[in-house]
Amino acid sequence: MATLGSIQQELISMQSNTAVNKAKEQAASGPSQELDGDAFLMLMLEQLKNQDPMDPMDNSEMLAQQAQFTQLQELQELNESIATNNMIQQANSLVGKTVQIVDPNNTSRLITGVVSSANFTNGSATITVNGNEYPLGLVASITDGAAASSNDVILNKKLSELNGASGITNGYITLTMQDDGYKKTNKEIKISTDMTVKDFINELEKAGVKTSLENGILTIQKGDYKSISITQGKIGDSTAAAANIVEKMQMFQSETGDLETGILDYNRNSGSSNS
Repeated sequence: MATLGSIQQELISMQSNTAVNKAKEQAASGPSQELDGDAFLMLMLEQLKNQDPMDPMDNSEMLAQQAQFTQLQELQELNESIATNNMIQQANSLVGKTVQIVDPNNTSRLITGVVSSANFTNGSATITVNGNEYPLGLVASITDGAAASSNDVILNKKLSELNGASGITNGYITLTMQDDGYKKTNKEIKISTDMTVKDFINELEKAGVKTSLENGILTIQKGDYKSISITQGKIGDSTAAAANIVEKMQMFQSETGDLETGILDYNRNSGSSNS
């Protein structure tokens, strides 16, 4: 059986190696604020070095502290394993779902798309959206992932019939297009709750923009314009009623500068496609 002296020498050797490694880590990342396994070991070693030589710690007491240290390490490893498994499950659960992601190059913009894959490298998780890879932590919102209704079904839905889009008010919105010369053109569009999605798209295209409908997402294409935007009400006419459809659509800018809307995601549900 190992003697107390030999165990102390081994622990002191471990302390020396640990101190060297910790110094290198802290030089790169700064001192840790957590009482981790290394700190626990150092505290125990300090206790050994400063013990009363006339009344040293007995073997059973030191072994008990070693057991506590082992339990601490195992608990940390378990927590890390649980955190990793949770991260993997979260990333995998997003595959096939439509998400909005904070643009890492412009945090005021959101990117939308369907998650095509989940990836795991060096303890971190990423998801692939629109062919690009993003950290899992950039996900801002998630739809339920149910299949969207077919385009034909969506096009013939009244705005007031879209799931979760109740409360749309009659009134006006203004489509603003800016050309390369920074000249702005405002086009007013009258909104009614009886309008179908197809009617709404037709009004947008009559105002001068192209649109597309895919996977339950309506995209208002920027095309040759420098920028496009939609605001509630008539610009310069505060007396005109303002339709709140912009708020209901949850407009956001795509990577290409197009306007995309999650209004049609309201047509998703937890079961099969609407009919």
